[in-house]
Amino acid sequence: MPENRWAPPEHQDVPIYAAESLPLDVIGRLEPVDPRQPVWISHLQFDQIGELEKVKAVAVARSDVAVYVEIAWQGRLQRAWAPA
Repeated sequence: MPENRWAPPEHQDVPIYAAESLPLDVIGRLEPVDPRQPVWISHLQFDQIGELEKVKAVAVARSDVAVYVEIAWQGRLQRAWAPA
C-alpha cells in the first residue's frame, strides 16, 4: 500500500528587483529628516524592470541634490538615494 505523505507546495523563487541609488560621491552633505516624511518619488529606476513613476516612500535624510528614502517594494524594505 503506498504511503501518503504531506509535502508543502513548491513555489518558484520570486526575483527581487532593487532600486538604483545615486552614487555617494554626488550626494554631498546630508542631514536627517526628523520626523520622517512621506514623499512621492516621481521617477525611480529599478534594475531589470526599468523606471517606475510615482513611487511612495518615506524620506529619512536629505542633501541639496538627493533624498535618502525607504521604500516598501515587493513586500520588502529597500533604501535608496533618489534625486531631490
